[in-house]
Amino acid sequence: MNLKRKNKVIAILVDGLGAEQIMERSGHAPWLNGQLSKSNITHCGFPATTSANIASFATGVTPGEHGLVGHRVWDRNFDEQINLLIGWNERTDPSVWQPIPTVSERSASLGIQCNVIAAGEYQNTPYTQATMRGANFIPADSWEERFEQARIVSSSKESSLTYLYIPELDKYGHKNGWTSPGWAVMLEELDAALRSFCTKLPADTGVIITADHGMMETSQSRQLVLDEAFEKSGSVNYVGGDTRVNYVYLDDPTSLEQVVADLQPFSYAFDSVSTNDAIAAGWFGKVLQPALDRLPELMLVAKSDFTLYHSKYFKARSFQMIAHHGSISSAETRVPLLRIGF
Repeated sequence: MNLKRKNKVIAILVDGLGAEQIMERSGHAPWLNGQLSKSNITHCGFPATTSANIASFATGVTPGEHGLVGHRVWDRNFDEQINLLIGWNERTDPSVWQPIPTVSERSASLGIQCNVIAAGEYQNTPYTQATMRGANFIPADSWEERFEQARIVSSSKESSLTYLYIPELDKYGHKNGWTSPGWAVMLEELDAALRSFCTKLPADTGVIITADHGMMETSQSRQLVLDEAFEKSGSVNYVGGDTRVNYVYLDDPTSLEQVVADLQPFSYAFDSVSTNDAIAAGWFGKVLQPALDRLPELMLVAKSDFTLYHSKYFKARSFQMIAHHGSISSAETRVPLLRIGF
């Protein structure tokens, strides 16, 4: 991606706003849809989930390098499950779990101010420390406040790189679906806010608008609870990942073929992919040892609009969600990459 040199760059990441959601709801997002073209659509990394893709966005490397390889993983060192967004603990040091220098740190080393504009609740979280360390955190709890802070940054004479995070559509979509009337209203409001902000940019400022993933809606009739199939071999230690890509950790790696055979009656809903095959195919990019230690032996990659569960390991609210992500459908992986002012 070639960009003209700008004194200030503001990267806006709208969590969960895939390119297909913009196109399908184009009447509610006329400005965003008008910016979309084939050259302004890209694909997020695998898995199509926030923890992996914002980490890639914030470091410039793939999940296999930065090591935040999924939503929920098994920490083999301490024999415990870790939610990489909100489940860190005293044994998971962010600088150890994600040791790659962040874009923020690299910017600072070049004498460029790097800012993060996001809700205050994210300021001191381990995930923020893992992905945005070295940045000047500017707390702003509504997106109106965030855009106002971005305007202040853009009016400065100081060179800067600023990340502005908008999680509201993702949160609402999970609960109510992205085809719901409420989501459409929220999209309309965001579209207007983005248009207002981007049409009043100083000449020395450029904006990039993107997302970490899209979304797939489903229903209760498409939920598969696979407890019995998972337990049949007695070798499944933990099921993590997301509802759209299950990470299956085995006590005995040699039982992989048996576990796949036990799951075969449900293969209409997913592809069983050995992680070794996925690594060989480049799904995670270059894979370093820390990532290899956290990846499962097997992944179930959901087809169509199915969601996949082990009731012991998935919380009740995940059964209540309407929109999901993590798998490889275009609705989940195609995301906007809009360049304004360049």
